[in-house]
Amino acid sequence: MVQFSMRALAMLTGIFGVITAIFINLLYSFFHVLGRISGITNDRSHFFFGLLVVLIGFVGSLLVPFNPIVGAVLLVVAAIAFFFIVGWWALLASPFLLIAAALAYKHSREKPQITS
Repeated sequence: MVQFSMRALAMLTGIFGVITAIFINLLYSFFHVLGRISGITNDRSHFFFGLLVVLIGFVGSLLVPFNPIVGAVLLVVAAIAFFFIVGWWALLASPFLLIAAALAYKHSREKPQITS
């Protein structure tokens, strides 16, 4: 029962991180579009890659209750890849994804305790 509740906590933490990441990606893309209009930046494709990374994190969050190892790997990949998309702004979302991955991995490796 404890493993399932920790997996549910990991899933909720991962989903919160994904929601934070989508807002950061949208804001980052919006400000880059404004910069492109004013002629400041030339980066054009980060929104779709950011959306792909957010989708990977979301799938990882949903997989945690059923297959925690695969879910944890996807959450770690999404957390690291988000740094390449939005830079240091990922510090606002990636810790939630990494915490969710750590919770999912830690409690998937524990042996269930039998109580009598």
